[in-house]
Amino acid sequence: MTIRVPIETAERDLRSLLEELGLGETATLVGSGGKPEALLISLRSIERAGEVESDWEDRWDELARKVDRAWRSNKGAVETLTEMRR
Repeated sequence: MTIRVPIETAERDLRSLLEELGLGETATLVGSGGKPEALLISLRSIERAGEVESDWEDRWDELARKVDRAWRSNKGAVETLTEMRR
């Protein structure tokens, strides 16, 4: 799940926002004009319908493998991000 949340709302309701997010789910914090400012990623497991998510390391490793397989550039991700920031 990914949700968009105004920064002001996140400041006011951070606890409830974190309670809504399960492991690996994200909230994009948006500033004025709807421009993304930050990404909040939940690292805690929550219980849903009697099932506890406890395999977050395995899920993140699998995501890393998927990104690696799909990567189409000769440059690595860090090198690409460094160039984008210049």
